[in-house]
Amino acid sequence: MAAVSEAAHRLCAVGPEEDVGALRRTVARLAVGQTGLRPGTAELVATELGTNLVRHAHPGGYVLVRKAGDGIELISVDRGPGMPVGALAPAAVAAPPVRGRGLNAGLSVVRRHAAEFDCYSSRRGTVVYARLGTGHAYPAGSWRFGAVNVPLGGDGESGDAWAVAPGGRPAAMVVDGLGHGPAAAVAARAAVTVFGRDPAAAPDTLVKRAHEAMRGTRGGVLGTCLIDPERGELTYSAVGNITGRVVTAGRSVHLLDRPGTLGTHLPPPTIRSQHCPWEPGSVLVLASDGIRSGWHLDEHPRLLEHHPAVVAAVLHRDHGRPTDDATVLVVRTGGGTA
Repeated sequence: MAAVSEAAHRLCAVGPEEDVGALRRTVARLAVGQTGLRPGTAELVATELGTNLVRHAHPGGYVLVRKAGDGIELISVDRGPGMPVGALAPAAVAAPPVRGRGLNAGLSVVRRHAAEFDCYSSRRGTVVYARLGTGHAYPAGSWRFGAVNVPLGGDGESGDAWAVAPGGRPAAMVVDGLGHGPAAAVAARAAVTVFGRDPAAAPDTLVKRAHEAMRGTRGGVLGTCLIDPERGELTYSAVGNITGRVVTAGRSVHLLDRPGTLGTHLPPPTIRSQHCPWEPGSVLVLASDGIRSGWHLDEHPRLLEHHPAVVAAVLHRDHGRPTDDATVLVVRTGGGTA
Protein backbone atom coordinates (compact mmCIF):
# COMPACT_ATOMS: atom_id res chain seq x y z
CA MET A 1 0.00 0.00 0.00
CA ALA A 2 1.45 3.33 -1.07
CA ALA A 3 1.81 6.03 1.56
CA VAL A 4 0.38 9.53 1.12
CA SER A 5 1.94 12.58 2.76
CA GLU A 6 1.05 16.12 1.68
CA ALA A 7 2.78 19.46 2.11
CA ALA A 8 2.03 21.82 4.98
CA HIS A 9 -0.66 24.47 4.63
CA ARG A 10 -0.06 28.17 4.32
CA LEU A 11 -2.36 30.27 6.51
CA CYS A 12 -3.64 33.37 4.72
CA ALA A 13 -5.40 35.75 7.11
CA VAL A 14 -8.41 37.59 5.69
CA GLY A 15 -9.76 40.71 7.42
CA PRO A 16 -9.96 43.85 5.31
CA GLU A 17 -10.84 43.74 1.60
CA GLU A 18 -7.23 44.03 0.45
CA ASP A 19 -6.45 40.65 2.03
CA VAL A 20 -8.59 39.00 -0.64
CA GLY A 21 -6.17 40.18 -3.32
CA ALA A 22 -3.20 38.84 -1.35
CA LEU A 23 -4.96 35.48 -0.99
CA ARG A 24 -5.70 35.37 -4.72
CA ARG A 25 -2.07 36.07 -5.60
CA THR A 26 -0.83 33.38 -3.22
CA VAL A 27 -3.16 30.82 -4.79
CA ALA A 28 -2.17 31.92 -8.29
CA ARG A 29 1.48 31.18 -7.48
CA LEU A 30 0.60 27.74 -6.12
CA ALA A 31 -1.52 26.98 -9.19
CA VAL A 32 1.42 27.29 -11.56
CA GLY A 33 2.26 23.85 -12.93
CA GLN A 34 -0.72 22.09 -11.33
CA THR A 35 -2.06 20.15 -14.32
CA GLY A 36 -5.51 19.44 -12.89
CA LEU A 37 -6.53 23.10 -12.75
CA ARG A 38 -8.32 25.06 -15.44
CA PRO A 39 -6.85 28.56 -15.96
CA GLY A 40 -8.23 31.05 -13.45
CA THR A 41 -10.32 28.53 -11.49
CA ALA A 42 -8.17 28.49 -8.35
CA GLU A 43 -8.02 32.29 -8.27
CA LEU A 44 -11.81 32.50 -8.66
CA VAL A 45 -12.46 30.07 -5.82
CA ALA A 46 -9.95 31.86 -3.59
CA THR A 47 -11.63 35.20 -4.31
CA GLU A 48 -15.07 33.81 -3.43
CA LEU A 49 -13.85 32.29 -0.17
CA GLY A 50 -11.95 35.43 0.81
CA THR A 51 -14.86 37.71 -0.07
CA ASN A 52 -17.22 35.56 2.02
CA LEU A 53 -14.92 36.01 5.01
CA VAL A 54 -14.82 39.79 4.56
CA ARG A 55 -18.60 40.10 4.20
CA HIS A 56 -19.96 37.45 6.56
CA ALA A 57 -17.34 36.53 9.18
CA HIS A 58 -16.77 38.83 12.13
CA PRO A 59 -13.97 39.46 12.70
CA GLY A 60 -12.68 37.93 9.45
CA GLY A 61 -10.96 34.57 9.32
CA TYR A 62 -8.32 32.75 7.30
CA VAL A 63 -7.87 30.35 4.39
CA LEU A 64 -5.52 27.38 4.55
CA VAL A 65 -3.99 26.61 1.14
CA ARG A 66 -1.59 24.01 -0.21
CA LYS A 67 -0.86 22.03 -3.36
CA ALA A 68 -2.74 18.72 -3.31
CA GLY A 69 -2.27 16.09 -6.01
CA ASP A 70 -2.63 17.78 -9.39
CA GLY A 71 -4.59 20.68 -7.90
CA ILE A 72 -4.99 22.80 -4.79
CA GLU A 73 -6.75 22.42 -1.44
CA LEU A 74 -8.39 25.45 0.18
CA ILE A 75 -10.01 25.47 3.63
CA SER A 76 -11.80 28.65 4.72
CA VAL A 77 -12.10 29.03 8.49
CA ASP A 78 -13.82 31.62 10.69
CA ARG A 79 -15.05 31.98 14.26
CA GLY A 80 -18.58 33.12 13.66
CA PRO A 81 -21.33 34.05 13.70
CA GLY A 82 -22.05 30.86 11.75
CA MET A 83 -24.50 29.97 9.03
CA PRO A 84 -28.17 28.95 9.36
CA VAL A 85 -28.85 25.65 11.12
CA GLY A 86 -29.45 23.92 7.78
CA ALA A 87 -25.80 24.44 6.91
CA LEU A 88 -24.92 21.83 9.51
CA ALA A 89 -26.21 19.25 7.04
CA PRO A 90 -23.48 17.33 5.21
CA ALA A 91 -22.41 18.38 1.75
CA ALA A 92 -24.57 15.74 0.04
CA VAL A 93 -27.68 17.65 1.09
CA ALA A 94 -28.86 20.08 -1.56
CA ALA A 95 -27.79 23.66 -1.02
CA PRO A 96 -30.46 26.32 -0.44
CA PRO A 97 -31.59 28.26 -3.52
CA VAL A 98 -29.13 30.96 -4.57
CA ARG A 99 -30.44 34.52 -4.59
CA GLY A 100 -28.31 37.61 -5.05
CA ARG A 101 -24.69 37.71 -3.96
CA GLY A 102 -24.95 36.48 -0.39
CA LEU A 103 -23.04 33.69 1.32
CA ASN A 104 -24.92 30.87 -0.43
CA ALA A 105 -24.18 32.39 -3.83
CA GLY A 106 -20.46 32.50 -3.12
CA LEU A 107 -20.39 28.92 -1.83
CA SER A 108 -22.31 27.72 -4.87
CA VAL A 109 -19.51 29.05 -7.07
CA VAL A 110 -16.95 27.21 -4.95
CA ARG A 111 -18.98 23.98 -5.00
CA ARG A 112 -19.40 24.13 -8.78
CA HIS A 113 -15.65 24.28 -9.40
CA ALA A 114 -14.51 21.84 -6.70
CA ALA A 115 -13.74 18.15 -7.19
CA GLU A 116 -14.57 17.80 -3.48
CA PHE A 117 -16.58 20.22 -1.38
CA ASP A 118 -17.90 20.27 2.17
CA CYS A 119 -19.10 22.85 4.68
CA TYR A 120 -19.67 22.73 8.43
CA SER A 121 -21.09 25.55 10.51
CA SER A 122 -22.09 26.12 14.13
CA ARG A 123 -22.20 29.05 16.52
CA ARG A 124 -18.43 28.63 16.86
CA GLY A 125 -17.92 29.46 13.19
CA THR A 126 -17.78 27.97 9.71
CA VAL A 127 -15.32 25.76 7.84
CA VAL A 128 -15.53 25.40 4.05
CA TYR A 129 -13.44 22.74 2.32
CA ALA A 130 -12.71 22.72 -1.42
CA ARG A 131 -10.25 20.55 -3.29
CA LEU A 132 -9.65 21.61 -6.87
CA GLY A 133 -8.21 19.19 -9.40
CA THR A 134 -9.19 16.09 -11.35
CA GLY A 135 -11.30 13.40 -9.76
CA HIS A 136 -11.61 12.61 -6.07
CA ALA A 137 -8.79 12.00 -3.65
CA TYR A 138 -10.14 8.54 -2.67
CA PRO A 139 -11.84 5.80 -4.70
CA ALA A 140 -15.43 4.97 -3.72
CA GLY A 141 -15.59 2.87 -0.58
CA SER A 142 -11.95 3.35 0.39
CA TRP A 143 -10.52 4.77 3.56
CA ARG A 144 -10.87 8.51 3.82
CA PHE A 145 -8.46 10.89 5.51
CA GLY A 146 -7.69 14.56 5.79
CA ALA A 147 -5.27 16.69 7.72
CA VAL A 148 -4.35 20.22 8.68
CA ASN A 149 -0.64 20.99 9.12
CA VAL A 150 0.08 24.66 9.88
CA PRO A 151 3.64 25.84 10.57
CA LEU A 152 4.42 28.33 13.31
CA GLY A 153 3.51 31.78 12.00
CA GLY A 154 1.35 30.32 9.24
CA ASP A 155 4.05 30.07 6.56
CA GLY A 156 7.35 28.35 5.85
CA GLU A 157 8.48 24.81 6.66
CA SER A 158 6.59 22.85 9.29
CA GLY A 159 8.40 20.68 11.81
CA ASP A 160 5.31 18.45 11.86
CA ALA A 161 4.44 15.87 9.23
CA TRP A 162 1.85 13.15 8.70
CA ALA A 163 1.43 10.13 6.46
CA VAL A 164 -1.33 7.63 5.67
CA ALA A 165 -1.26 4.33 3.76
CA PRO A 166 -4.96 3.66 2.98
CA GLY A 167 -4.83 -0.03 2.08
CA GLY A 168 -6.79 -3.01 3.34
CA ARG A 169 -5.00 -2.62 6.68
CA PRO A 170 -4.44 1.12 6.76
CA ALA A 171 -1.58 2.73 8.64
CA ALA A 172 -1.23 6.32 9.84
CA MET A 173 1.44 8.44 11.48
CA VAL A 174 2.01 11.93 12.90
CA VAL A 175 5.55 13.09 13.70
CA ASP A 176 6.73 16.29 15.38
CA GLY A 177 10.37 17.29 14.95
CA LEU A 178 11.77 19.01 18.03
CA GLY A 179 11.27 22.76 17.86
CA HIS A 180 10.16 24.21 14.56
CA GLY A 181 11.51 25.42 11.22
CA PRO A 182 13.81 23.71 8.67
CA ALA A 183 15.80 21.61 11.16
CA ALA A 184 12.63 20.20 12.70
CA ALA A 185 11.28 19.53 9.19
CA VAL A 186 14.38 17.48 8.36
CA ALA A 187 13.74 15.27 11.40
CA ALA A 188 10.07 14.82 10.49
CA ARG A 189 10.85 13.95 6.87
CA ALA A 190 13.24 11.23 8.02
CA ALA A 191 10.40 9.51 9.87
CA VAL A 192 7.99 9.93 6.94
CA THR A 193 10.54 8.29 4.62
CA VAL A 194 10.79 5.27 6.91
CA PHE A 195 7.00 5.00 7.06
CA GLY A 196 6.74 5.14 3.27
CA ARG A 197 9.15 2.23 2.80
CA ASP A 198 7.04 -0.22 4.83
CA PRO A 199 3.83 1.25 6.24
CA ALA A 200 2.47 -2.24 6.96
CA ALA A 201 5.19 -2.84 9.54
CA ALA A 202 4.12 -3.34 13.13
CA PRO A 203 3.88 0.07 14.84
CA ASP A 204 6.55 -0.72 17.44
CA THR A 205 8.90 -1.80 14.65
CA LEU A 206 8.22 1.39 12.73
CA VAL A 207 8.99 3.52 15.80
CA LYS A 208 12.35 1.75 16.23
CA ARG A 209 13.17 2.30 12.55
CA ALA A 210 12.21 5.97 12.80
CA HIS A 211 14.48 6.32 15.83
CA GLU A 212 17.43 5.09 13.77
CA ALA A 213 16.52 7.24 10.77
CA MET A 214 16.22 10.39 12.90
CA ARG A 215 19.71 10.08 14.34
CA GLY A 216 21.81 12.95 13.10
CA THR A 217 18.74 15.20 13.13
CA ARG A 218 17.46 17.12 16.14
CA GLY A 219 15.02 14.23 16.77
CA GLY A 220 11.34 14.32 17.54
CA VAL A 221 8.24 12.50 18.78
CA LEU A 222 5.96 10.20 16.85
CA GLY A 223 2.69 8.28 17.01
CA THR A 224 1.76 5.57 14.52
CA CYS A 225 -0.93 2.93 14.18
CA LEU A 226 -2.07 0.01 12.05
CA ILE A 227 -5.76 -0.78 11.66
CA ASP A 228 -7.00 -4.33 11.05
CA PRO A 229 -10.71 -4.01 10.19
CA GLU A 230 -11.19 -7.78 9.86
CA ARG A 231 -10.01 -8.36 13.42
CA GLY A 232 -11.66 -5.14 14.58
CA GLU A 233 -8.46 -3.89 16.16
CA LEU A 234 -6.16 -0.86 16.08
CA THR A 235 -2.55 -1.21 17.22
CA TYR A 236 -0.78 1.96 18.32
CA SER A 237 2.74 2.87 19.37
CA ALA A 238 4.02 6.32 20.31
CA VAL A 239 6.98 8.03 21.89
CA GLY A 240 6.45 11.58 23.14
CA ASN A 241 3.46 13.86 23.26
CA ILE A 242 1.36 12.91 20.24
CA THR A 243 -2.34 12.86 21.15
CA GLY A 244 -4.32 9.95 19.73
CA ARG A 245 -7.97 9.04 20.08
CA VAL A 246 -10.36 6.53 18.55
CA VAL A 247 -13.92 7.84 18.56
CA THR A 248 -16.84 5.45 18.06
CA ALA A 249 -20.53 6.25 18.59
CA GLY A 250 -19.80 8.96 21.12
CA ARG A 251 -17.16 6.95 23.00
CA SER A 252 -13.55 8.04 22.95
CA VAL A 253 -10.53 5.81 23.63
CA HIS A 254 -7.32 7.66 24.45
CA LEU A 255 -4.22 6.26 22.80
CA LEU A 256 -1.22 6.25 25.14
CA ASP A 257 2.33 7.38 24.47
CA ARG A 258 5.61 6.52 26.15
CA PRO A 259 7.80 9.34 27.50
CA GLY A 260 10.90 10.07 25.48
CA THR A 261 12.33 11.45 22.26
CA LEU A 262 13.35 9.64 19.09
CA GLY A 263 16.70 10.09 17.37
CA THR A 264 18.57 11.83 20.17
CA HIS A 265 19.86 9.00 22.39
CA LEU A 266 21.82 5.88 21.55
CA PRO A 267 19.33 3.30 22.87
CA PRO A 268 15.74 3.65 21.62
CA PRO A 269 13.09 4.52 24.21
CA THR A 270 11.05 1.66 25.63
CA ILE A 271 8.16 0.99 23.26
CA ARG A 272 4.90 -0.75 24.12
CA SER A 273 2.03 -1.19 21.72
CA GLN A 274 -1.56 -0.51 22.72
CA HIS A 275 -4.47 -2.45 21.26
CA CYS A 276 -8.00 -1.10 21.15
CA PRO A 277 -11.23 -2.01 19.34
CA TRP A 278 -11.85 -0.67 15.85
CA GLU A 279 -15.57 -0.88 15.10
CA PRO A 280 -17.58 0.11 12.02
CA GLY A 281 -17.89 3.90 12.11
CA SER A 282 -14.74 4.45 14.18
CA VAL A 283 -12.72 7.61 13.58
CA LEU A 284 -9.00 8.02 14.33
CA VAL A 285 -7.62 11.41 15.36
CA LEU A 286 -3.87 12.01 15.77
CA ALA A 287 -2.51 15.44 16.75
CA SER A 288 0.84 17.00 17.52
CA ASP A 289 1.35 19.03 20.69
CA GLY A 290 0.55 22.17 18.71
CA ILE A 291 -3.04 21.13 19.48
CA ARG A 292 -4.19 21.40 23.10
CA SER A 293 -5.15 17.95 24.34
CA GLY A 294 -8.41 18.82 26.10
CA TRP A 295 -10.67 18.76 23.04
CA HIS A 296 -14.05 17.03 22.89
CA LEU A 297 -15.91 16.24 19.67
CA ASP A 298 -19.25 16.40 21.47
CA GLU A 299 -18.77 20.19 21.42
CA HIS A 300 -19.36 19.99 17.65
CA PRO A 301 -22.74 18.43 16.72
CA ARG A 302 -22.62 16.15 13.64
CA LEU A 303 -19.04 17.13 12.86
CA LEU A 304 -17.94 13.53 12.26
CA GLU A 305 -20.41 13.29 9.37
CA HIS A 306 -18.17 15.66 7.44
CA HIS A 307 -14.97 15.37 5.43
CA PRO A 308 -11.96 14.44 7.61
CA ALA A 309 -10.17 17.64 6.57
CA VAL A 310 -13.12 19.65 7.90
CA VAL A 311 -12.92 17.80 11.23
CA ALA A 312 -9.18 18.54 11.37
CA ALA A 313 -9.71 22.23 10.57
CA VAL A 314 -12.34 22.64 13.30
CA LEU A 315 -10.06 21.06 15.92
CA HIS A 316 -7.15 23.20 14.77
CA ARG A 317 -9.23 26.38 14.90
CA ASP A 318 -10.60 25.74 18.39
CA HIS A 319 -7.59 24.09 20.04
CA GLY A 320 -4.45 25.11 18.15
CA ARG A 321 -1.55 26.75 19.97
CA PRO A 322 -0.17 29.89 18.27
CA THR A 323 3.34 29.13 19.60
CA ASP A 324 4.14 25.94 17.67
CA ASP A 325 3.59 23.99 14.47
CA ALA A 326 0.20 22.26 14.70
CA THR A 327 -1.10 19.14 12.96
CA VAL A 328 -4.35 17.18 13.10
CA LEU A 329 -4.85 13.98 11.07
CA VAL A 330 -8.29 12.32 10.82
CA VAL A 331 -8.88 8.86 9.32
CA ARG A 332 -12.11 6.93 8.86
CA THR A 333 -13.66 4.38 6.52
CA GLY A 334 -15.29 5.43 3.27
CA GLY A 335 -18.97 6.03 2.76
CA GLY A 336 -20.82 8.78 4.56
CA THR A 337 -21.54 12.04 2.92
CA ALA A 338 -18.30 13.89 2.49
